[in-house]
Amino acid sequence: MKKRAAFFDIDYTLLCKSSMMLYVDYMRRQGEYGLWDVLVGGFYLLQYKLNLLDIESAMDKAGQSHKGMSEQKLAQLCERWFEEEVVHYLYPEALELLESHRAAGDELCILSATSIYLTRPLSRHLGISHYFCNQPLVKDGVLTGGMHKPLCYGRAKLDYALQFEAATGIRLEDSFYYSDSITDLETLAGFGHPVAVNPDRFLKREAKARGWKILNFEPPAWLKSSRRPRDVIKLKVL
Repeated sequence: MKKRAAFFDIDYTLLCKSSMMLYVDYMRRQGEYGLWDVLVGGFYLLQYKLNLLDIESAMDKAGQSHKGMSEQKLAQLCERWFEEEVVHYLYPEALELLESHRAAGDELCILSATSIYLTRPLSRHLGISHYFCNQPLVKDGVLTGGMHKPLCYGRAKLDYALQFEAATGIRLEDSFYYSDSITDLETLAGFGHPVAVNPDRFLKREAKARGWKILNFEPPAWLKSSRRPRDVIKLKVL
């Protein structure tokens, strides 16, 4: 039997929310960000959903916002953010899908435009050893404000997946890629088993036209309440 791999995007594929907006909201509640940061984050998210985002510009600005910061400090902050917030926004059905691939003996990999400071703790939490994502440039333990290029976005995602194929011998034509965004169209088309998960309207149209499988996941049950995840946990403990 041929060895296969299953690649997963993060936002709206594994997570039911935008990781960027979760981070901005978390930082606001920590007193680190203000209303302007929330508005800018929302503007970028809207551009992304409309397939109008200039990713190079957005990533450069994100990198500059952390320039001069200790990488260790940012990594520790994001580890805490992940444990306190992000982990509660994982789709239950996505977790079941991951486990079905694991049980089938498939290699698991995250392929996402999100930051390594989210991708790394998420991969560890899910037991995934392979990941491709965006990483800031670091010199002497300090963030320089730059980003590693090419960014893991658009066509470049397929190039990173092809690197995985070359390194492991696992062919993309035998493998799966799960994503929600039209920006991943070319990457999805490079896999033998492309799957649109909670697709935006652009990807949904393309997926239907190409006969690709479409999955729609339900968010965690606690989101139906008005409580934040930590409040729900406290209630369970009580």
